Amino acid sequence: MDNEVKSKEVLELEQKVMLLERKLQTEIKRLREAVGAWRRKIEGRGLRKDSIREGFNAERGTHYKVFVLDLPGDLEIEFVLDIIKNEMLEDLYPFTFHKVDFSRRYKGWLMEVERTLNKEMQLETDFLMKYYSQN
Repeated sequence: MDNEVKSKEVLELEQKVMLLERKLQTEIKRLREAVGAWRRKIEGRGLRKDSIREGFNAERGTHYKVFVLDLPGDLEIEFVLDIIKNEMLEDLYPFTFHKVDFSRRYKGWLMEVERTLNKEMQLETDFLMKYYSQN
């Protein structure tokens, strides 16, 4: 009788293992389909043509532009950085990558690029001395 109980328990455990294996195979298939969908979604996508913002940063001495990336919002940052490096930066030369972050407002990734622009925007000390001595 003891062997009979053990056989029954073994049978139940084997059935549970088989059920879990089927669930695992189903989940693997679902994840593969999801990965394929994301790959198809990001292929051929990238930079929207026009920057949404651009300007001059006097502290850094750079001309910058901000672009919205046409990439899925829940894409891992490592993939976003790989796409930027491998597929976008070459077309933006002489600008170089500065930063990227996700914007809820634009529902997408914002990438900022910059290029050095040596334009002195500080007023000369002599001019300031004259101005303040007259007032």
